[in-house]
Amino acid sequence: MLEPLPLDIELQASRTTAAPGDTVLFVADAQGGNLVGVQIDYGDTNSDLFSTAGARTARVTFRHAYQERGTFTVRVTVTDAAAGIKEATTEVRVN
Repeated sequence: MLEPLPLDIELQASRTTAAPGDTVLFVADAQGGNLVGVQIDYGDTNSDLFSTAGARTARVTFRHAYQERGTFTVRVTVTDAAAGIKEATTEVRVN
């Protein structure tokens, strides 16, 4: 049996400034021992969930288009069955 990796998550955005309707790609890189899922909250009442089915590592790309102007805090959360929860955030400004 493989040793669990330290629980960690990183979030990268394809752009941090966008116009309304532009698609922004968010890449979440996660690692752990028994990853259950990766959830992203786009900061505008929308969110998505990706099941990782017990993986040790995951790289998930989420796509989102903001319709309103403003600054949004994007939060990605990874859940590990043994190690708990870890989060990462970034901001996107829609002009």
